[in-house]
Amino acid sequence: MHYLLSFRSLTFAQRAARVLERAGITGTVSRVPKAASTKGCAYCVIVAARHKERALAILTGAGITPERVLLRRPDGTLEAEA
Repeated sequence: MHYLLSFRSLTFAQRAARVLERAGITGTVSRVPKAASTKGCAYCVIVAARHKERALAILTGAGITPERVLLRRPDGTLEAEA
């Protein structure tokens, strides 16, 4: 399973991916699937489920907060975190 950390722009997603990479967490920048996008075109950083908590802590420490956190299940469905 993977988590999609959603950001309002490509620039924010790229910045988040760089911060995570420097901390040893690989994140892939991608567009948020249309079905899950609430504000039109949005971008996300995809991280492995095992890195979610650490990734969020690192991003918070860097002053970068994702707009949404989505869980992508193995069957491809998405679930928003509360």
